[in-house]
Amino acid sequence: MEVIETIRAFLIKENMMDADMKIDETDSLLEEGIIDSLGIQALVAFLEETYDITVEEDDLMPDNFDTLEAIKDYVENKQENRS
Repeated sequence: MEVIETIRAFLIKENMMDADMKIDETDSLLEEGIIDSLGIQALVAFLEETYDITVEEDDLMPDNFDTLEAIKDYVENKQENRS
């Protein structure tokens, strides 16, 4: 759950949203307008720095970045496969 909270906090700060705003784990970040293509770029840079992973161009698809849950799964998978 820590990964989700870290990403949620980043999105709230980056988008200058109210800190009390609730972003559920399964909310579509794209459909809800929480993140756009520029936001994805900022998120990717944040994930690479925070979790010491490399986001490949082929990984930049909605399945990996549309929800907090999908992002968490993606990050954890990248960390596991790094070894």
